Amino acid sequence: MTLNEKTKPRRRKHATRAGSAGSPKPTTHSRTSSHSSQTSNVDSETEESEVEPRSKRIAQAIANVDLTELKKLARTGAGLQTIRNRRRAWPLLLNFRSLTETLREDGIEKEGEGEEEEAAHPDESQVALDVVRTSLPKSTEYRKDEAATKKRQEQLGTVVCGVLRKYRWLGYYQGFHELALTFLCVFGSERPATEAAKMVALFFVRDAMSSNLDNVLVQLKLLYVVLRVVSPEVHALLSELDVPPFFAISWVLTWFAHDVDSFDDICRIYDFLIVSPPLQIVYMAAALIKRNEAAVLGCDRDFAIVHTTLSQLPRTVDGSGGNQWRHIIADSYCLERDYPATKLQHMGACHLPKLSVVNSFEATWRRLDPAQPRSFVGLVPILNGCHPLVSEPEPAAGAGAGNNRRTGANRMVKVIDLTNTAQKACDLALQHRWPLLIATVASATMAMYAWMLVQQFQMPP
Repeated sequence: MTLNEKTKPRRRKHATRAGSAGSPKPTTHSRTSSHSSQTSNVDSETEESEVEPRSKRIAQAIANVDLTELKKLARTGAGLQTIRNRRRAWPLLLNFRSLTETLREDGIEKEGEGEEEEAAHPDESQVALDVVRTSLPKSTEYRKDEAATKKRQEQLGTVVCGVLRKYRWLGYYQGFHELALTFLCVFGSERPATEAAKMVALFFVRDAMSSNLDNVLVQLKLLYVVLRVVSPEVHALLSELDVPPFFAISWVLTWFAHDVDSFDDICRIYDFLIVSPPLQIVYMAAALIKRNEAAVLGCDRDFAIVHTTLSQLPRTVDGSGGNQWRHIIADSYCLERDYPATKLQHMGACHLPKLSVVNSFEATWRRLDPAQPRSFVGLVPILNGCHPLVSEPEPAAGAGAGNNRRTGANRMVKVIDLTNTAQKACDLALQHRWPLLIATVASATMAMYAWMLVQQFQMPP
């Protein structure tokens, strides 16, 4: 047999594989959607073949406190996989890891001194009404009987009120209790669930915990900006029928916990969102709609029908199979990288305040010191005990403390401006594919200016 004869069957085999991997027919999907789908397929195929190695990688990353690897695992494939892994990993990812020293592996607290009881928050009456109406997730071991449900509801009230009493300038919104319930069901006890809910309230959903939801509505407008790019037909349909983005408000406020029935899927979504910027939930909403645009475009062109179809999309994903959320997560990750928050606001002329959690994320959450996970209070720009997005009255003469708070907030705004400028420089360098050296020098220069400003104003670490 000649050399050519030996290689022919192998060539035919590779050709067959190539043909089965990708369809030769032309596609009408956008470049972003195509790239996102390819990413999703790669992630799902990797997970199906490497389930055992992933569990070992998670355990090793937790043991070594390797946050880079842990974040990568939380973003891709099956995420952190189990409740046990999440009880150990989420404190690391949410920067309250010092608390893990007082927890057992099963998440039950050890005996210790409790914190001093805080005064009641004005919103606790509404919390009590919402907690009573809350049912536990269907697929958890906690939904056993009526007594267990009642006990868990009482614990949930303690968690939510613990956040509000600690940071009294935060306002409760209906839906925060469902977000807190996920942490309670994962950790199994009140203290770690309260710590997780605190960090999410301060650095991820703070805009919703103001006196109104105006800034949340701006975030929902940005959803339509993303749809205009990735799914122009759906965007045109929504514009024609004048459908507001209110169908997605529960998605944003509860991180899909209100709209997804499977607790495993909810945990997988939370794995991803706690290692992502605050606006990531909007990109997930866009990716969800993009994945189901055929169903949206196929329904009757009626306001009520379209709105209902959109609002029920998360539950259709839950019923369609396990890998769907993996693809949506991978797609939304690509969307966030292609259209970061600053660029998206510019594209849609929908600008959030500088002290919004979206615009301050890089200058606050990114500056948390891994060596001191809980030293974060100085990073939240509170104005005279008020929410940073609430306009406050002018302080009376001689009110030095109020002036100091306002000065601190102004300094934070300057740091946010510099940080966002540095991020824009990086995005611009990547967009135009400048030489790596120029991009590195530009980023290092902006980081140096930010550091000098922080040192000048002596901002807390």
